[in-house]
Amino acid sequence: MPKTKVSVTVDAVKVAQARELLAGTTLSQLIDIALDRLILDELERRHVAGYTVQPPGPDDAAWAAVERNPHEVADDVDWAQLYGLRPSP
Repeated sequence: MPKTKVSVTVDAVKVAQARELLAGTTLSQLIDIALDRLILDELERRHVAGYTVQPPGPDDAAWAAVERNPHEVADDVDWAQLYGLRPSP
């Protein structure tokens, strides 16, 4: 991902706290982590807001209430082998 050099003014106390919490990180890394978390938080907030505008309806609730027997699910993937829990034949 391309990087852009910027000049910022930051609160020294917040930077010190962040560095203490995330030991060994540079200011660039701290800002990158902060931006990642801000983006994730904002996307989640918007996702939740979408449900507030139009909450799940009765059809959604009916699907959620359906009991499923996991042994009746057609699945031909050997998950144990795929994740290395059983050697290949």
